[in-house]
Amino acid sequence: MQIFKFGGASVKDAAGVKNLGEIVASFGSQRLVIVVSAMGKTTNKLEDLVKQAHTGQDYAATLGELKDYHHEIAQELFGEIPESYLHFERSLENELKDLGECESMLAYDKIVPYGELMSTSIIAEYLNKQVNCKWFDARTIIRTDQYFTEANVDWVVTEKQVINLLKPVAEESVVVTQGFIGSDVEGNSTTLGREGSDYTGAILAYCLNAEGFTVWKDVPGILNADPRILEGAEQYEKLSYREVTEMTYYGAQVIHPKTLKPIAQKSIPLMVRSFQDKAKSGTTISTDNTTKMIPCFVFKGNQLLVTAQVKDHSFMDEKKLGLILQVLDLLNIKINLMQNSALTFSFCIDNKEFKSKRIKELLNRDFILSFESPLNLATIKNYTPDAFNKLPWNRTVIMEQKTANNYQVLYR
Repeated sequence: MQIFKFGGASVKDAAGVKNLGEIVASFGSQRLVIVVSAMGKTTNKLEDLVKQAHTGQDYAATLGELKDYHHEIAQELFGEIPESYLHFERSLENELKDLGECESMLAYDKIVPYGELMSTSIIAEYLNKQVNCKWFDARTIIRTDQYFTEANVDWVVTEKQVINLLKPVAEESVVVTQGFIGSDVEGNSTTLGREGSDYTGAILAYCLNAEGFTVWKDVPGILNADPRILEGAEQYEKLSYREVTEMTYYGAQVIHPKTLKPIAQKSIPLMVRSFQDKAKSGTTISTDNTTKMIPCFVFKGNQLLVTAQVKDHSFMDEKKLGLILQVLDLLNIKINLMQNSALTFSFCIDNKEFKSKRIKELLNRDFILSFESPLNLATIKNYTPDAFNKLPWNRTVIMEQKTANNYQVLYR
């Protein structure tokens, strides 16, 4: 059993869907479970729809663009619009009508999963003309809690459902299912966080005891920097689970941060390969240690610096730090960089308006809060003396930290 994951860039148009079909066909009779993201930038478009519908704005134009985009791909593939796709289009239209009555994060998870549902309906329809293929609803097997937009997986229930519901189908046919989405105990759709399709693939690989998990991307493998930001990025041939876990912790967009743990627990190798050049082997992530470690550069934009100051001129002690960390845990917020002084605790997080609003509501009683954005965060992992020359020179440093191996700087 092999798990394949295809991201939005790989299926952004009809040519991409056909290329996916060629990759699947090249593996012959291999048992495959294929996890697919929303097509192209569909998730961004759906996020716009959520904002418009939730606040009572006219969303007809945005919805029309979304429908036209999928219709064009389907028409090129089939000459018509499959009923399997139209079912989800109608369902999306119905969900949007009453969205204003929902809490914002629940509203998000009601609408955004349609990107994956619509893309997989088209892809399964296409593959079924070539191989024995079944479409499968990931929400029937991935059970989560109710942390909408960044739900946590209930592993006991999920593993049982994968074995009982998905595995029998996967033994008999190629399965196409959705990344990024699940459902709670009440049947509400949930999402696993942006770029969560990698994580879905790892969940299924773990539960099915897969022989391997391959992520097909628009890069030849894992690079030590984003080539759109730094020229001359180098590719890793092999990496250890530990090394990649640290890279994703700092924000490297190679693999979803939660992906490594489940496959590492069962020593399932993860391959990152290019869907544009199928002949290349890419990067393999396994228990093997890396033979050559080169600096890894990670750049994160749109960062928010929150500074909490005590109100009574007492120290920022462990009890007060605990209050702040409890709120961040409650809101499922990851700290990207933090620093404390006698009277303040400053932390850098991804700038999301609805979460910063909740931070204000929950911490304003005990602390004087200040917010600064938008900022940029650069990390150099396994730095060398000349690595610092690749950072932007015209920057104003807000905060920086340096250890024996890693360097981070928050700047504007």
